[in-house]
Amino acid sequence: SLWGPIGEAGIVFILLVFILLEHESLSDRFIRVIGVAELGPTVQALSDTAQGVSRYFMSQVIVNATFGAIVGVGLWAIGIPHAALWGSISALLRFVPYVGVLGAAALIAIFSAAVDPGWSLVLSSLTLFIVLELVVAHVVEPQVYGHSTGLAPLAVIVSALFWGAMWGPVGLLLSTPLTLIIVVVGRHVRALEPLSILLTDAPGLNAGQRFYQRALSDNTAAIIKDARLYLRRSTFAKYCDQVLLPGLALAGRDFQLGRID
Repeated sequence: SLWGPIGEAGIVFILLVFILLEHESLSDRFIRVIGVAELGPTVQALSDTAQGVSRYFMSQVIVNATFGAIVGVGLWAIGIPHAALWGSISALLRFVPYVGVLGAAALIAIFSAAVDPGWSLVLSSLTLFIVLELVVAHVVEPQVYGHSTGLAPLAVIVSALFWGAMWGPVGLLLSTPLTLIIVVVGRHVRALEPLSILLTDAPGLNAGQRFYQRALSDNTAAIIKDARLYLRRSTFAKYCDQVLLPGLALAGRDFQLGRID
Protein backbone atom coordinates (compact mmCIF):
# COMPACT_ATOMS: atom_id res chain seq x y z
CA SER A 1 0.00 0.00 0.00
CA LEU A 2 2.98 2.31 0.48
CA TRP A 3 4.59 1.54 -2.86
CA GLY A 4 2.24 3.78 -4.87
CA PRO A 5 2.84 7.02 -2.88
CA ILE A 6 6.58 6.28 -2.60
CA GLY A 7 6.82 5.71 -6.35
CA GLU A 8 4.94 8.92 -7.11
CA ALA A 9 7.17 10.87 -4.72
CA GLY A 10 10.25 9.39 -6.37
CA ILE A 11 9.06 10.41 -9.84
CA VAL A 12 8.34 13.94 -8.65
CA PHE A 13 11.80 14.16 -7.02
CA ILE A 14 13.55 13.00 -10.21
CA LEU A 15 11.61 15.53 -12.29
CA LEU A 16 12.46 18.24 -9.76
CA VAL A 17 16.19 17.51 -10.02
CA PHE A 18 16.24 17.67 -13.81
CA ILE A 19 14.03 20.76 -13.95
CA LEU A 20 16.36 22.56 -11.53
CA LEU A 21 19.40 21.53 -13.57
CA GLU A 22 17.86 22.89 -16.78
CA HIS A 23 15.64 25.69 -15.45
CA GLU A 24 17.29 28.44 -17.54
CA SER A 25 17.10 26.39 -20.75
CA LEU A 26 13.49 25.42 -20.03
CA SER A 27 12.58 29.05 -19.41
CA ASP A 28 14.09 30.12 -22.74
CA ARG A 29 12.31 27.36 -24.65
CA PHE A 30 9.01 28.13 -22.93
CA ILE A 31 9.30 31.77 -23.99
CA ARG A 32 10.08 30.67 -27.56
CA VAL A 33 6.97 28.44 -27.61
CA ILE A 34 4.80 31.34 -26.42
CA GLY A 35 6.38 33.63 -29.01
CA VAL A 36 9.12 36.24 -28.90
CA ALA A 37 6.49 38.91 -29.63
CA GLU A 38 4.98 38.14 -26.19
CA LEU A 39 8.36 38.24 -24.46
CA GLY A 40 7.47 40.98 -21.98
CA PRO A 41 4.17 39.52 -20.67
CA THR A 42 5.64 36.00 -20.59
CA VAL A 43 8.66 37.03 -18.52
CA GLN A 44 6.37 39.01 -16.20
CA ALA A 45 4.11 35.97 -15.75
CA LEU A 46 7.10 33.74 -14.94
CA SER A 47 8.40 36.32 -12.46
CA ASP A 48 5.01 36.68 -10.75
CA THR A 49 4.71 32.90 -10.49
CA ALA A 50 8.16 32.51 -8.95
CA GLN A 51 7.50 35.27 -6.41
CA GLY A 52 4.12 33.84 -5.45
CA VAL A 53 5.47 30.32 -4.95
CA SER A 54 8.41 31.69 -2.94
CA ARG A 55 6.05 33.63 -0.64
CA TYR A 56 3.96 30.49 -0.17
CA PHE A 57 6.94 28.34 0.84
CA MET A 58 8.24 31.05 3.18
CA SER A 59 4.81 31.29 4.81
CA GLN A 60 4.74 27.50 5.13
CA VAL A 61 8.13 27.50 6.88
CA ILE A 62 6.96 30.18 9.33
CA VAL A 63 3.64 28.43 10.09
CA ASN A 64 5.24 25.01 10.59
CA ALA A 65 8.07 26.40 12.72
CA THR A 66 5.54 28.19 14.92
CA PHE A 67 3.46 25.01 15.12
CA GLY A 68 6.51 23.01 16.23
CA ALA A 69 7.46 25.61 18.83
CA ILE A 70 3.96 25.63 20.34
CA VAL A 71 3.88 21.82 20.35
CA GLY A 72 7.27 21.71 22.10
CA VAL A 73 6.17 24.18 24.77
CA GLY A 74 2.87 22.37 25.26
CA LEU A 75 4.53 18.96 25.60
CA TRP A 76 7.03 20.41 28.05
CA ALA A 77 4.18 21.90 30.07
CA ILE A 78 2.37 18.57 30.40
CA GLY A 79 5.59 16.78 31.39
CA ILE A 80 6.68 14.77 28.32
CA PRO A 81 10.48 14.26 28.12
CA HIS A 82 12.47 15.62 25.16
CA ALA A 83 9.71 18.08 24.29
CA ALA A 84 11.99 20.19 22.05
CA LEU A 85 12.88 17.13 19.96
CA TRP A 86 9.23 16.19 19.47
CA GLY A 87 8.37 19.76 18.60
CA SER A 88 11.06 19.76 15.91
CA ILE A 89 9.82 16.43 14.54
CA SER A 90 6.28 17.80 14.43
CA ALA A 91 7.43 20.87 12.49
CA LEU A 92 9.30 18.75 9.94
CA LEU A 93 6.53 16.18 9.47
CA ARG A 94 3.98 18.94 9.02
CA PHE A 95 5.52 19.75 5.62
CA VAL A 96 3.71 16.60 4.48
CA PRO A 97 0.11 17.87 4.33
CA TYR A 98 -2.55 16.16 6.46
CA VAL A 99 -0.64 12.86 6.75
CA GLY A 100 2.50 14.25 8.37
CA VAL A 101 0.81 15.73 11.42
CA LEU A 102 -1.05 12.46 11.99
CA GLY A 103 2.26 10.60 11.97
CA ALA A 104 3.76 13.06 14.45
CA ALA A 105 0.74 12.72 16.74
CA ALA A 106 0.97 8.92 16.59
CA LEU A 107 4.68 8.93 17.44
CA ILE A 108 4.21 11.26 20.39
CA ALA A 109 1.22 9.25 21.64
CA ILE A 110 3.28 6.03 21.51
CA PHE A 111 6.18 7.72 23.32
CA SER A 112 3.80 9.12 25.96
CA ALA A 113 2.34 5.65 26.55
CA ALA A 114 5.86 4.26 26.95
CA VAL A 115 6.97 6.75 29.60
CA ASP A 116 3.70 6.87 31.56
CA PRO A 117 1.85 3.73 32.70
CA GLY A 118 -1.46 5.60 32.72
CA TRP A 119 -3.44 7.39 30.05
CA SER A 120 -3.05 10.97 31.24
CA LEU A 121 -0.02 11.90 29.11
CA VAL A 122 -1.41 10.17 26.02
CA LEU A 123 -4.75 11.94 26.26
CA SER A 124 -3.13 15.29 27.05
CA SER A 125 -0.72 15.09 24.10
CA LEU A 126 -3.47 14.01 21.68
CA THR A 127 -5.77 16.79 22.90
CA LEU A 128 -2.99 19.33 22.39
CA PHE A 129 -2.36 18.06 18.87
CA ILE A 130 -6.02 17.91 17.85
CA VAL A 131 -6.88 21.39 19.11
CA LEU A 132 -3.75 23.00 17.68
CA GLU A 133 -4.08 21.26 14.31
CA LEU A 134 -7.74 22.23 13.95
CA VAL A 135 -6.93 25.87 14.64
CA VAL A 136 -3.90 25.98 12.34
CA ALA A 137 -5.35 23.94 9.47
CA HIS A 138 -8.79 25.55 9.33
CA VAL A 139 -8.16 29.10 10.56
CA VAL A 140 -4.50 30.12 10.34
CA GLU A 141 -3.34 28.39 7.16
CA PRO A 142 -6.16 29.46 4.80
CA GLN A 143 -5.76 33.08 5.93
CA VAL A 144 -1.94 33.17 5.90
CA TYR A 145 -1.50 31.23 2.67
CA GLY A 146 -4.32 33.14 1.01
CA HIS A 147 -2.91 36.58 1.84
CA SER A 148 0.70 35.61 1.08
CA THR A 149 -0.06 34.02 -2.30
CA GLY A 150 -3.08 36.04 -3.45
CA LEU A 151 -5.36 33.01 -3.29
CA ALA A 152 -8.75 33.13 -1.62
CA PRO A 153 -8.86 31.09 1.63
CA LEU A 154 -11.55 28.85 0.13
CA ALA A 155 -9.34 28.27 -2.94
CA VAL A 156 -6.59 26.83 -0.70
CA ILE A 157 -8.99 24.19 0.65
CA VAL A 158 -10.60 23.46 -2.73
CA SER A 159 -7.20 23.07 -4.39
CA ALA A 160 -6.15 20.55 -1.73
CA LEU A 161 -9.32 18.51 -2.36
CA PHE A 162 -8.94 18.63 -6.16
CA TRP A 163 -5.22 17.86 -6.46
CA GLY A 164 -5.44 15.28 -3.66
CA ALA A 165 -8.15 13.45 -5.60
CA MET A 166 -6.05 13.69 -8.78
CA TRP A 167 -2.60 12.66 -7.47
CA GLY A 168 -3.07 11.47 -3.91
CA PRO A 169 -0.46 12.51 -1.30
CA VAL A 170 1.78 14.11 -3.91
CA GLY A 171 -1.17 16.20 -5.08
CA LEU A 172 -1.75 17.39 -1.52
CA LEU A 173 1.89 18.41 -1.24
CA LEU A 174 1.80 20.39 -4.50
CA SER A 175 -1.81 21.62 -4.39
CA THR A 176 -1.22 25.25 -3.41
CA PRO A 177 1.80 25.88 -5.71
CA LEU A 178 0.00 24.33 -8.68
CA THR A 179 -3.15 26.38 -8.06
CA LEU A 180 -1.06 29.52 -7.62
CA ILE A 181 0.59 28.93 -10.99
CA ILE A 182 -2.83 28.57 -12.64
CA VAL A 183 -4.02 31.82 -11.03
CA VAL A 184 -0.95 33.78 -12.15
CA VAL A 185 -1.10 32.39 -15.68
CA GLY A 186 -4.81 33.25 -15.79
CA ARG A 187 -3.91 36.93 -15.39
CA HIS A 188 -2.03 36.76 -18.69
CA VAL A 189 -3.89 34.02 -20.63
CA ARG A 190 -7.50 34.86 -21.48
CA ALA A 191 -8.62 31.21 -21.58
CA LEU A 192 -7.68 30.75 -17.91
CA GLU A 193 -8.96 34.14 -16.73
CA PRO A 194 -12.21 32.74 -15.22
CA LEU A 195 -10.19 30.45 -12.94
CA SER A 196 -8.02 33.37 -11.89
CA ILE A 197 -11.10 35.43 -11.00
CA LEU A 198 -12.72 32.61 -9.01
CA LEU A 199 -9.62 31.56 -7.07
CA THR A 200 -7.97 34.89 -6.27
CA ASP A 201 -8.70 36.99 -3.20
CA ALA A 202 -9.13 40.17 -5.26
CA PRO A 203 -12.65 41.71 -5.22
CA GLY A 204 -14.84 40.32 -7.97
CA LEU A 205 -16.72 43.61 -8.51
CA ASN A 206 -15.76 47.23 -8.06
CA ALA A 207 -17.65 49.52 -5.67
CA GLY A 208 -20.09 50.82 -8.29
CA GLN A 209 -20.87 47.35 -9.60
CA ARG A 210 -21.47 46.06 -6.06
CA PHE A 211 -23.88 48.93 -5.40
CA TYR A 212 -25.81 48.18 -8.61
CA GLN A 213 -25.88 44.43 -7.91
CA ARG A 214 -27.28 44.98 -4.42
CA ALA A 215 -29.84 47.45 -5.76
CA LEU A 216 -31.03 44.94 -8.36
CA SER A 217 -31.30 42.32 -5.59
CA ASP A 218 -33.30 44.75 -3.42
CA ASN A 219 -30.68 44.29 -0.70
CA THR A 220 -31.04 47.65 1.01
CA ALA A 221 -29.41 46.48 4.24
CA ALA A 222 -26.19 45.54 2.41
CA ILE A 223 -26.13 48.91 0.60
CA ILE A 224 -26.44 50.80 3.90
CA LYS A 225 -23.83 48.60 5.58
CA ASP A 226 -21.31 49.14 2.75
CA ALA A 227 -22.02 52.88 2.78
CA ARG A 228 -21.39 53.16 6.51
CA LEU A 229 -18.10 51.28 6.20
CA TYR A 230 -17.04 53.52 3.31
CA LEU A 231 -17.97 56.75 5.12
CA ARG A 232 -15.86 55.79 8.12
CA ARG A 233 -12.71 56.24 6.05
CA SER A 234 -13.82 58.73 3.39
CA THR A 235 -16.24 61.57 2.60
CA PHE A 236 -19.76 61.48 1.21
CA ALA A 237 -18.59 63.32 -1.92
CA LYS A 238 -16.12 60.51 -2.71
CA TYR A 239 -18.84 57.96 -2.01
CA CYS A 240 -21.01 59.64 -4.62
CA ASP A 241 -18.15 59.83 -7.13
CA GLN A 242 -16.82 56.29 -6.66
CA VAL A 243 -19.88 54.26 -5.63
CA LEU A 244 -23.26 55.89 -6.08
CA LEU A 245 -22.89 57.66 -9.45
CA PRO A 246 -21.03 54.75 -11.19
CA GLY A 247 -23.76 52.40 -9.95
CA LEU A 248 -26.53 54.67 -11.21
CA ALA A 249 -24.68 54.99 -14.53
CA LEU A 250 -24.80 51.21 -14.92
CA ALA A 251 -28.52 51.26 -14.11
CA GLY A 252 -29.13 54.06 -16.62
CA ARG A 253 -27.34 52.17 -19.38
CA ASP A 254 -29.30 48.97 -18.74
CA PHE A 255 -32.54 50.99 -18.62
CA GLN A 256 -31.81 52.54 -22.01
CA LEU A 257 -31.08 49.10 -23.45
CA GLY A 258 -34.36 47.76 -22.06
CA ARG A 259 -32.74 45.26 -19.70
CA ILE A 260 -34.45 46.63 -16.57
CA ASP A 261 -37.75 48.44 -15.98
